[in-house]
Formats: sequence, structure tokens, C-alpha cells
Amino acid sequence: MQKLYQAPTELDPEIILSHEEKIFRISGTSSPENVRATYEPAIEWMRNYRNMLKTDRPVFTDDDPLVLELDLEYFNSSSAIFLYELVMIIKAIEKDGVPAIIRWSFDPADTDSREAGEDLAILAEMEFEYTNKKG
Repeated sequence: MQKLYQAPTELDPEIILSHEEKIFRISGTSSPENVRATYEPAIEWMRNYRNMLKTDRPVFTDDDPLVLELDLEYFNSSSAIFLYELVMIIKAIEKDGVPAIIRWSFDPADTDSREAGEDLAILAEMEFEYTNKKG
């Protein structure tokens, strides 16, 4: 499956979805003018990836799960809707029997950042792994 890469801009996050490298990451700032255009390719890619996993499953284990990394400095409410959709695809992949987790990176000085991840986890009824941003 071909890698999806979207370069970051001042308003758009960097999106990397790579089957070969086992990298599934969204990072940076997410307040795009056209949020649908920003996230729809990633949502479509993840849906296709889920379908591929049903027949051609790469090795994901409890010790080496599929990890969706969400490392956002800021995201607006429109972006949150699409992030939720991506999280729900990961949840479906997990229900299909593939070990998967959401890793939420946050700045410990920004309490809103962690709370936003916790809110998203509650909405999705899924546990997230929380990590402090390095630096």
C-alpha cells in the first residue's frame, strides 16, 4: 500500500501513514481552512488499510502494536471531528483482532492538551497512551 504523506504548513498538520515503515502519525498544528480536504485522504487511506489488514495482515503484536501517534500542538474543533473519525477506525482495527493503540503526545505545561486527548478517548470509549513531548 502506497505511503500517504502530507507536508505541514502553518495551518495543516504533517500526516504520515506508511504501511512499509509502520508509521502512522499526525503532528503539528491543525486549523486548516478546508479541514475536509486535509483529513479526507487520511481517513480514506486508513479505511483501505483496515480492509487490507483483514486479508494481508502485517505482523502487529501486543509488544509491537499498530500505533497511531497524535502529536498536535493545537487543533481546532473542526479538526477534532476528523481526528475522532480516525480514532474510530483504529478502534475498529483493534476489534478486528489487530493490537492497536493511540499515543497522545502533550506538553506537560499545557493542561488543556492532555485533557483534549482524554476527552477524545472518552468519546471513542478507548484507552489512549499519554506521553510527554520531549524537548
